[in-house]
Amino acid sequence: MNRHSSRTLLSLAILSALALPALAQAQDAGAATPDPAAQPTAVDLDTVTVTALRQSLQTAQTIKQEAAMVVDSVVAEDIGKLPDNSVADALQRVTGVQIAQGNQGETTGVVIRGLPNVISTLNGREIFSSSGRGYAFQNLPATAIKSLNVYKSSEASLPLGGIAGLVDIQLRRPLDFDGAEIAGTVTGTHSKYTGDIDPNASLLLSNRWDTDAGEIGAMVNFGYIGKRYAYDAVWGDFPKVLENPDGTPMRTDDGNLIAAPNGWGTNYNHGDRKRSSFNYALQWKPTENTEVYVEGLYDYVRDDYDQAFLFSFPVGVVPPTGLQVGNNCYANQLEGPLAGQTICDATSGSWTGDTYAASSTQAHKQRGQDIQNALGFKWNGDQLHLSTEVTRTSGYYRDENFIIDTFMNGPITTVWDGTAGKHQNWYLAGNPAMDPSRFYLNGLFQTWGESRGEENSWRGDGKFDFLDGPIAFLQFGLRYADRTASAKGSVEISTPPPGGAGTGNITANPNPDNQVVGLFPASSFFCSKRGNSALSQSFLTPCYDYLIGNADALRNFYGLPDGLAAENPGRFFDIEERKSAGYLQAKYDFDVFGLRVDGLVGVRAEKIKRELNAFSFDASTGVYSAITRNTQDTNTLPNASMNLHFNDEWQLRLLAAKTLSYPDFGALNPSISLNPGTVNRAGVASSGNPDLSPIESTNYDLSLEWYFSPVGYASAGVFYRDIDGYIQNYITNVVIAGEDYELSSPQSAGSGHLQGVELAYQQTFDFLPGAWGGLGAQLNYTYIDGDTKSPEFIGGPVISRPLQNVSKNNYNAVLFYENFGLSARLAYGYRSRYIDFFTQPTVAGTEDQVEPASSLDFSISYDVTPRATVVFSATNLLGNNLHQFWGSGDTRPRDIRYQDKTVGMGFRFKL
Repeated sequence: MNRHSSRTLLSLAILSALALPALAQAQDAGAATPDPAAQPTAVDLDTVTVTALRQSLQTAQTIKQEAAMVVDSVVAEDIGKLPDNSVADALQRVTGVQIAQGNQGETTGVVIRGLPNVISTLNGREIFSSSGRGYAFQNLPATAIKSLNVYKSSEASLPLGGIAGLVDIQLRRPLDFDGAEIAGTVTGTHSKYTGDIDPNASLLLSNRWDTDAGEIGAMVNFGYIGKRYAYDAVWGDFPKVLENPDGTPMRTDDGNLIAAPNGWGTNYNHGDRKRSSFNYALQWKPTENTEVYVEGLYDYVRDDYDQAFLFSFPVGVVPPTGLQVGNNCYANQLEGPLAGQTICDATSGSWTGDTYAASSTQAHKQRGQDIQNALGFKWNGDQLHLSTEVTRTSGYYRDENFIIDTFMNGPITTVWDGTAGKHQNWYLAGNPAMDPSRFYLNGLFQTWGESRGEENSWRGDGKFDFLDGPIAFLQFGLRYADRTASAKGSVEISTPPPGGAGTGNITANPNPDNQVVGLFPASSFFCSKRGNSALSQSFLTPCYDYLIGNADALRNFYGLPDGLAAENPGRFFDIEERKSAGYLQAKYDFDVFGLRVDGLVGVRAEKIKRELNAFSFDASTGVYSAITRNTQDTNTLPNASMNLHFNDEWQLRLLAAKTLSYPDFGALNPSISLNPGTVNRAGVASSGNPDLSPIESTNYDLSLEWYFSPVGYASAGVFYRDIDGYIQNYITNVVIAGEDYELSSPQSAGSGHLQGVELAYQQTFDFLPGAWGGLGAQLNYTYIDGDTKSPEFIGGPVISRPLQNVSKNNYNAVLFYENFGLSARLAYGYRSRYIDFFTQPTVAGTEDQVEPASSLDFSISYDVTPRATVVFSATNLLGNNLHQFWGSGDTRPRDIRYQDKTVGMGFRFKL
């Protein structure tokens, strides 16, 4: 007979009141129906006050304890109460999950145990953004979610696609509530760098009715996040060997080579982003055992931002003066006659002459949306449970970029003050960048890209409960999905101004007809950007509004027609992917020597057919030719797990499963996109690889868990991933049609592994006297180590090297308090250094390493009434920033990225 572990009275009551709806939806993600025998009976509580925070922690803890796999969750104990802006931000609280900010000042990268290959589901069904494999978690406000469940191990009923794991986003449904519900939030958030106050808001409307036709529920939920952001970066170009005017390498008095950055620059991203979302759900239960539902999600992003650059590239053009060299010396890692010789990093210097220094504005207009609608049916018999669902998912994303470069006439003195603060410190002496008369027009660039994804899918699932014997239930199901992914766009080609930018060295001899102040009103054309701790000066750059508002007039001035640039075949692909899958899985549950043992044994088989339409490129002729590639593959993925219950508090979990991740659609595009070089850089090229294979991984997990109180547990786990064919991106220097390019392309690596340890602890300190009993803590730590066999660079020797994105040490520490209507939370998150990607070979090797910004966040709220709460929040209290480096050590900074600090005030209500 199916057995279930007992619970304390408090645990039973909370489970009855809260956990079952979340558990039921979590099981929906695995296509399993809640077992009626597992549902406890409510009891009265007369000694413990069950606060909203306790309910949240209890629900998350119950999900973890009762799951057949390794699962960690974040639960919103009340509507809109998560102290995060987006789903991506909320995920950083989960053990083993690491996040990173993108260059537009928001969380965009989510990895689980060091791997980015994450599949995403919404209420148990797959969801994606545009032509990607996964969902952009930053698209959905945190106010919309009921819970986030992170599955770190797999089983047969879960969809394929993520060797790292699966994130299931659970949204609220009307039958979750007892009756009518109106709830909302209004928040204003002040950002340090913009000085603006941005609005965030949400509103939920829900009701349910008992009618002659059965129970009916309807719910709508709206969300909005506005953000005017300023995300500044200051960088140093790749380190290179310095040369004398005669071409011989510069050396120290000891005969060592000297390295310095190839140049310096800034990259400021200032914009106005608006994210909105809408989700709805309709539920109809004509009988106790039958349910029909329709639900959907729509999210939309509009982002207008300028990417302002100031840069100077004097190194190798004129000799340095006042050059200082430090004592950080190492073997030169570049191939050639100087390979292996000792090279020492310079620490400061200046360069004066007719060198190229310029400012530039990239004026972006970005639009995107995700839509998913689903129609489902569930039927629960005494033993047999059936469900089916049809889903339509679509995504769209478009970026339009308009650019004009403006350079300064010479002579220019570039001063490099070194790398104090673990970043490049530089400026232009005399500050010519604030003198509009010094600027002349150079190249106009315009590029755009658009990607789309659509999928129609069906799934049918069943579960049969056995009344007796060692088999508790049998799960089975089928799934079919027809997915299309496409992309198109143009490339960045530099169009020179009329008459050319100048003759010979254009800095020394600029074309006088292209002096900006003689063509356009400087007060309208130029905008000023501030300095910071790395760039100790302000600078002028073309204004976003002027570029966007006068785009066609500027195109005409450069001799171009109105409208966007022509589509380039190198940006095009159209892929149709059809997947058929089936699974069979059994849960066993029996006693061995008086100890309860349960687990899952299952297998999932999936067949995939893919048709790729794109263009190949002939470098010798420069001609693109249409091609079609057809592939198909069948994969069989087994899984097995065992949970050994020593008693009601202690359990040991063992799991093994085979998983895989399919290559991203863009990574399969065989064509080459060519952005030709300019006066200050080599050309940029990118290409996919249609021969990429799915990444395969055999996963093993073991964890020991102790649940010592209704809101208290400690766990220790180890995991191991045997990975084959991990896909990594490389940048290679190539020559195409006689021009130099830096080519970025993906390659399937050889065998590798990832292993680690996870520790977690959660407790409320109820034993403390009086008001102190409202305190509690959450701590988690993850250690990760991994490597793979792959080429050092494309065409280079195969070596064993670390995996991308893997930080060895990761932890979160949270101190919280809830009592007397007051709720507070102080959270610190840390992630250690990791390899971001592999660069073209430099004197420091091929690794681009990132030291991410740790974050200390605070939130506090007070219940003015049972239905009205005021809230306050603050992020990045320590003001930490991200640092990026060329190779190991701190002497060759690549970027510093200034992370914003925010303070928010708001109001949460229920009617």
